[in-house]
Amino acid sequence: MPLPRPFDGFVEYPKRVSPTCLIHFDRNRYSVPASFANRPVSVRVYPERIVVAAEGQIVCEHARVFARSHERTSTTTVFDWRHYLAVIQRKPGALGNGAPFAELPPAFRTLQQ
Repeated sequence: MPLPRPFDGFVEYPKRVSPTCLIHFDRNRYSVPASFANRPVSVRVYPERIVVAAEGQIVCEHARVFARSHERTSTTTVFDWRHYLAVIQRKPGALGNGAPFAELPPAFRTLQQ
């Protein structure tokens, strides 16, 4: 008898990606690829990670952040600079000032300078 599929325990929430390519969950923000800006997605919340799915496919994944506070000003934003490559193609100036580009690989850092 074949073994059953392992239990995939998550809680799923419908969300809409903001124009700045972010979703909000649990007082924190997580980046999503720019092609999903202003579109609905499903956020699958696991104990250790956040998985974003759309159109039946997994779009991205982030480690879940638990550093939160009840103060409005203490929101953690988790960026993946690769999610904003389409934005750089349209607006190259964003590379110099954008918050998602604070931590880039060396080749992109050279291009940024």
